[in-house]
Amino acid sequence: MPQFNPDNDTIRNRYETLVSLYKDEFSVGLGSNYSENLFLSKELLHCAVNAYFDDIFKYKNYAGSEFADRHKQGAFTMLWLSRFKPIQVKENIGLNTTYLTINEAFAIYAGLMFLNPSVMNGMTKTFYNHLIYTLTYRQIEGRALATILYLMEKASESGAKF
Repeated sequence: MPQFNPDNDTIRNRYETLVSLYKDEFSVGLGSNYSENLFLSKELLHCAVNAYFDDIFKYKNYAGSEFADRHKQGAFTMLWLSRFKPIQVKENIGLNTTYLTINEAFAIYAGLMFLNPSVMNGMTKTFYNHLIYTLTYRQIEGRALATILYLMEKASESGAKF
């Protein structure tokens, strides 16, 4: 099997993009009531980014593909962010569902950045909650999640709600 050796710039760029996405968009959208009780673990985020690149490499090698399309990039991003849980809750905070699933919410947010923004127009609260639940409590493979993202994008392009 060929060795995977992404250059440091590739890893650093993905890492910095996710840090910016968290700080500049996601945490701002949460509002200060939540964001002040959270912090982004740079070490866990780095682990998630490395696992993403390792997994993408294995997938490309298995499939004989030169590149991973945007659905796979989004899916594997979602998968590894939700597994490593880089967003941490500060001590002595009364936990609720938002805190307990914050990493899955960020994973979905980051993963959907790879898709057409119209995907958000078709997504219902029920489907979003299903994605949160799946990333939190179920084992899902990146390929299966990539298929779901592809179907979400196609459904939204036709104006369907899902």
